[in-house]
Amino acid sequence: MSALAATTLLTSVATADDTDPAGGSVDITDDASTVSLDEEGLFELPSSDNGEIQPRNFSSSIGGWLPGSHESSHWSDNDYTEIKFTNCTLSGAADKSLHVQLHQAIPFSLDKSLGSKRFTNCFEGSGKTSRGEWDTHVSNGDNRYFTIPKHNDSEHSRTSLKVQKVYVDTSKAD
Repeated sequence: MSALAATTLLTSVATADDTDPAGGSVDITDDASTVSLDEEGLFELPSSDNGEIQPRNFSSSIGGWLPGSHESSHWSDNDYTEIKFTNCTLSGAADKSLHVQLHQAIPFSLDKSLGSKRFTNCFEGSGKTSRGEWDTHVSNGDNRYFTIPKHNDSEHSRTSLKVQKVYVDTSKAD
């Protein structure tokens, strides 16, 4: 890497907060293998302890996801993750449930599934939220993402998922 590129990478500082970005949503990527230094969730945030990365909480939304058709943006984490969905709807079937599966991205290897949670409460009406919590450490990985492998307990459903608010929390303290 050239000295100029290294200097640019090391002196560029990104800032973020946990509020909704302009436009109210974060882009969701279809291609997890593409890494871009300016992709949401892939940059280091300042920490109170020198040399550490601050956990990142963020809000987003989902629209048009079929079972297993997309994955979320990646975020820096390898310990605790909480995911909340508020106001879920499925087009093409009765709203009943979805499965949220958390994955740990492992560089140069297969990603590791950390298990799935079945969300039902977010379908119960306006303002209703479903919550899944994963409290596990994985070695050799530093980025997480989620997928939605099932709608109404089926991987083969032709339903399309919309979630008004997705909230990802990477800090057990709050």
